[in-house]
Amino acid sequence: MSAKTDRWASWQVPRWSGLWLGRWAAAWAAMLFLSAPSLAADPVFLAFDGAYSIKTNTAPQAIERGIRAALEEINAAGGVLGGRPLQLITSDNQGVSARARDNYLEHAARRDVIAVLGGKFSPVIVETVPEAQRAKVPLVSVWGSADPITDHGNAPSYVFRLSLKDSWGVQALMKRALQSRKARRLCAVLPNTAWGRSADHVIQSTSAKLGVTLAAIRSYNWGDTTFSETLQACRASQAQALILVANEKEAAVVFRDMAALPKAQQLPIIAHWGLTGGVIHQLAGDILDQVDLQVIQTFTFVNNNRPAARRLANWILKDAGLGSVAEIASPVGSAHAYDMTHLLARAVDQARSTQGDAIRQALENLPPYDGAVRRYAPAYTPTRHDALGPEQVLFVRVDRSGSLVPLP
Repeated sequence: MSAKTDRWASWQVPRWSGLWLGRWAAAWAAMLFLSAPSLAADPVFLAFDGAYSIKTNTAPQAIERGIRAALEEINAAGGVLGGRPLQLITSDNQGVSARARDNYLEHAARRDVIAVLGGKFSPVIVETVPEAQRAKVPLVSVWGSADPITDHGNAPSYVFRLSLKDSWGVQALMKRALQSRKARRLCAVLPNTAWGRSADHVIQSTSAKLGVTLAAIRSYNWGDTTFSETLQACRASQAQALILVANEKEAAVVFRDMAALPKAQQLPIIAHWGLTGGVIHQLAGDILDQVDLQVIQTFTFVNNNRPAARRLANWILKDAGLGSVAEIASPVGSAHAYDMTHLLARAVDQARSTQGDAIRQALENLPPYDGAVRRYAPAYTPTRHDALGPEQVLFVRVDRSGSLVPLP
C-alpha cells in the first residue's frame, strides 16, 4: 500500500465508524426520502406504435411530442390512480401491417398498458383492428383517417379515434374544390390501399349529393415514380380540379409532374393531409410555389388562443428549439396525441383500473374536457368512437420552409 493510500485509510476509518456512522446513515436516508419524486409507485403505460424508420415521415415525432407534453402535465399533477406515473412506450412498425399487429400484441400483453396509439398510416391500423377486438386493449388512431378504423361493425368496440375521418374529411375536399375553385368536374388520384378505398367509397357515395361530378378516378401504388399518364387522363376527362390522397413521397412526384405541364393545363390540387405528415417541402422544394395546392387539416397552432393549444405550443417550441409555431412539423399529430393522452388519463382515473374493458367504458362516459383541438363534451359515447367532426376542418397551404399557412 502506498503512503497516499495509508493516509486515506487512516483518515477514513475513524470518521466513518461507530455511532457517528449510524446517525449519518439515518440522516442520509431521511434526506433521500424527502427529496424523492412524489410518483414512486409502479408506472402505468401508454404505448405508441409509429413508422419511425421511414425517413421522410415526421408524424411519429410529432405524435410523440404531443404525448410527452401531456405526460409532463399529468405527472406533475400527481399522475393517475392516486399517484402512479404515466409512462410512454414506443415501437417502430416501419409502415408494415404485419409488424404493426405484432407490436400491438406485444404492447397489449404487457401489464398496465392502458392503450396503444397508432400513427399516420391508416392501412396498418385497419389491419390491427381485429387484434384489438380480441385483446380488448383500446387501440386509438391519432392520425389515420380511413373509415373502417372505427366503422368495423363490432360491438363493443375497443377502437377509438381522435383524428379526421374520411366520411366527412373527403367530402370536405370536394366541397373545397367547388367553393374555392368553382370546380364541378373532379379527378381523384387515390392510393391502392385501405386509405384509398376509404376515400373512394366516400367519393362514389357522396359526390352527386354535393353537386360535383367525378370525371375520372385513378389509383396508384406506393412508390410510383411518375404520374404523367394519370394527369393526362385527368385533363382528358375535362376535370377542373384534382382531389389527391397521398403521403409526402408520392405527392412530391404529383407536384413535379403537374408543374411540368403548360400553365394552362395545370389543375388546382385539393389534397388530403398525409403529405403534411412528412418532409414535403424538402422533397418538392420550389415546386411548391408552382402548384395551386390546398391541404386539409383539423388543427393549427397559428393564431390559436385556446389555453391548451398555447401550453402545447410553448412546450414544443422549447423541446424542439423552434422560434415560431409556424415551424412546428405535423401539428395535427401533436395536438391529437396531446388531447388523447389527457383523455386516457381521465379514463384511467374514472375507471380506477388499467384493464382495457374498464377503460373503454370510461372513455365512452367521460365528462367534458377542454383540449388543444376542441372542447370535448363528450369525446366519445358507446355508439360514437370519433372525437372530431366536420367543424374542425380547415385548409392550409404549404410553403417552401414546410410551414402550414391557414387559408381563409
